[in-house]
Formats: sequence, C-alpha cells, structure tokens
Amino acid sequence: MTWKVRAAALVLAVVFLVGVGWVGIPPSRRARAVLRLPGVVEVQEVRLGSRGGGRVSRVLTSEGSLVEPGDPLVAFEVPELEAQRAQWEAHLKSVEAELERARNGPRREEKAAAAAAVAAAEARWRRLKVGFREEEIRQARSDWSSAEADLRLAEEEFGRADRLSRRGSVTQAECDSARAAYDRARGRAAAAQAHLDLVTTGSRPEEIDEAAALLAQARANLDLLKAGTRPEDIKEIEGRVAETRGKLREIEANLAEAVVRAPTRAVVDVVSVRAGDLVTPNQTVVRILRVDDLWIKVFVPETEMGEVRLNQAVEATIDAYPGHRFAGTIRFIAGQSEFTPRNIQSADERRHQVFAVKVRVADPQRVFKSGMAAEVLIPVEPPR
Repeated sequence: MTWKVRAAALVLAVVFLVGVGWVGIPPSRRARAVLRLPGVVEVQEVRLGSRGGGRVSRVLTSEGSLVEPGDPLVAFEVPELEAQRAQWEAHLKSVEAELERARNGPRREEKAAAAAAVAAAEARWRRLKVGFREEEIRQARSDWSSAEADLRLAEEEFGRADRLSRRGSVTQAECDSARAAYDRARGRAAAAQAHLDLVTTGSRPEEIDEAAALLAQARANLDLLKAGTRPEDIKEIEGRVAETRGKLREIEANLAEAVVRAPTRAVVDVVSVRAGDLVTPNQTVVRILRVDDLWIKVFVPETEMGEVRLNQAVEATIDAYPGHRFAGTIRFIAGQSEFTPRNIQSADERRHQVFAVKVRVADPQRVFKSGMAAEVLIPVEPPR
C-alpha cells in the first residue's frame, strides 16, 4: 500500500470520528459556544436613618453623589446632648481628681499637722495629770499668807474703829471705811485660800479624762492619715469614675446618631429630608446604593445547570453599551429551583425549572443602573 493510500484512509477515519461526535452533541449545544441568559441588574439598597431623630440642621449631600465610607450625609440639631456631654465631662474631671487624691493619700503637711496635734494633746494631758508646779503652789501660799495678814490688820483696825465709834472718838464714816476695808481683806483672803486649795489639790479627774480622750482622738487621726485611704473607698470612687465614663460613652453614641454617615462606598439615590424637617427616630432620611455590591440576576434552566459553577468567569452586556462586554464572576447559585410546574415528567418540561444565579460585575465607570436589562454570557465547555 502506497503512502497516498494510507493518507487517504487516515483522512476518512478522522472525518468519520468527527461526524460521529457531532451526531452525539445535543442540538441545543451544536449551534452555540456560550450560554446566553437574560437578566436584570440589581444593586444592594441601604436605607439610612438616625436612632435619635430630631430637627435636621444640614443636608450635606445630594442625590446622585458618590460618597465614601464615613462621609456625613445629614446632620441633626442636638443642643441638649451637647450640654449633657459638657456636664458629664466636668463631673468626670471631678471624680477623677477625687480618685487621684484617694490613691495618693494624705499630704505630708496633713500628717505633720496631725502629729503636732498629738504632741499638743499629750502635753496638755501630762500637764493636767501632774498638776500645778511647785513654784505656783509656793506663790499661792505666799498670796494666801499676805491676804491673811492683810485680813488680820483690817480686822484689828475695824475693831479699833468700832470701839472708838462707840465712845464718839471717830466719826461713823471712818468706822464704815474700816468695815469696808475689813470686808475686802476677808474676800481677798478667801480667794487666796481657794487658789491655794486649787493648786494644792491639782486638776480635776474630769479634766484629766477629757485630755486623755482628746489625746487618743489625735493619735487615731494621725494613724488614719498614715494608713491612707481605705481600699474600699478607692474602689467606690473607681466605680463612680467608671459609671461617669459609661454615661459619657452613652452620650457620645447618641451624639454620633446626630450625623447620618455613609457606611460604605455608595451612590446617593434618594434624600428625603431638608434642613428644618422634624424627623422621628429610625425614620429613613437617605437611601443609598452600594457601588461595590452590584450584580446581575439571571435564571438558569435545569438542563443547563451543568454549565454553571461558582466563581466561574463570565461576561455581561447591556443595551446601553452595545458590543461592549463586561467581565463578571458567578458568586451565587440558588439551592432551590423556582417557577417549577406541578409535574415534571418529560425531559422537555425540565427546562421550565430554573435556578437563580447572581453574577457579580465590576463597574468602575458606574454604567450599570438598578433595574437595567442585561445579558450574561456563560462559556460552554466543549464535549469530551
């Protein structure tokens, strides 16, 4: 057999095999290389509002604007919250200062003053316990002796004046003057006697007991200052500091609700309020469309589900840009069918059973709009 005959036989064999393979391909797949599925563009919609509400002070965006995460959109008037924040900030400084003072304990000057008070109380207690000095006792005795001598002299002079008065030798006035001098001398003598008894007897027991009690009190106060603040008091103040800080965080959270901010990169779709509007809590004031959460929803017949896989690269087209294809990726395949007839018995009826599929499409130029008609092109793998 010549080489030409062999080549002809090989060509016939290849043609035969290709023909057999073509006959085995379903008619629906012979005429196409891709699976074309009509769908609708959907964008994640977010409705924004405030948990506090109030009167709108400013509208900081406009419909159609592209906003970034954290951008302010609508601001409310909250003067009462600002006043509460100022009050609680001042209260926090006060309790923090009290806590610092409690942790540091008494100052050295306070301890020194307490120690001086102990020394003074102890000196007074010793003085009362010992009694008067010997010099004071001798002075009291000397004063009493002088007063007694003056009393005797005054008594003699009064007796002499009284006798002379009876005989008419002195006047009544002179007799009265001698009597008054005698009375004064007797009073001074009694006072000197009482003072001598006082210094001789010493301090009263009640005074000594009082001085001892004051000394104990001063010592206890000094020990209290040396010991510092009790741990229980510090914990109690720490609790009040924590409570105040918690109240401030609550007010800050409420103040944060006074400004409605964009949670993500998005396009402002609807702004439903204006400056001066009174808004109730949880009322929607702005509706946004998330730029990075855009997809095309299509429905794949059951007979074509073998061509669809998660994370599969696909393409999409829209009528607004004919001839332009946008890259996409299959991100979701429904686990339950839709539009299912009551009975699925024939193979032809199975094409009415469809599964929802979401295709994520990148849209840096923002050409896709919610509700826009689109078509997804899924490549079909060649038969093996």
